[in-house]
Amino acid sequence: MEPWTEFEEAVMPHLKHIRAYCGYLTSSKWEAEDLLQEALLRAFKHYRDTGKLRHPRSLLYKIARNLQIDAHRRRRATNVPLDEALQQQHYDPDYVSVRGILEWMSEHLSERETEMLLMKEVFDYTYQDIADVLHCTVPAVKMVLHRSKNALRKRGRPQDSGAVTARGRAARRKSAPPPPYALDRWTASLMAGER
Repeated sequence: MEPWTEFEEAVMPHLKHIRAYCGYLTSSKWEAEDLLQEALLRAFKHYRDTGKLRHPRSLLYKIARNLQIDAHRRRRATNVPLDEALQQQHYDPDYVSVRGILEWMSEHLSERETEMLLMKEVFDYTYQDIADVLHCTVPAVKMVLHRSKNALRKRGRPQDSGAVTARGRAARRKSAPPPPYALDRWTASLMAGER
């Protein structure tokens, strides 16, 4: 049997869990896929060199975690002069993090839910202020915020990421992704700390 086939058979049952863990570590589906691919490559090299693969899930968790720690250390070591960072915010690692979080939120929440959540949790708007700006009632704001937080809590747990209820599928079909300018506007506001 080919080494790749044996490796694939050992890893395949754990792939869903490793993918969810990579998503948890990176908070961005694109970075998670890159991390998953790199972890699989390192695990295959280990398997090829040693000829054995004991506890593949534990090994892949450890490799992914170490790769993410190394990537974080590399990013942290990069120093950019303040005036240059302010002029080119799109190249700032914080921009990528902020944008990734907003893209993740917009996958699970509607545009209105995301906007309310940002206004309340990031910019400290009162319920009344949010209701005034978005032309709705205070109880509606409270209800939307409560549902949004619960939805994100459920999506934030790696072990729950694969389970989608019929209600969740229906909600996901109803809510279209926000337009790109909304993500750009939210990202720019968060980066600038504007209300």
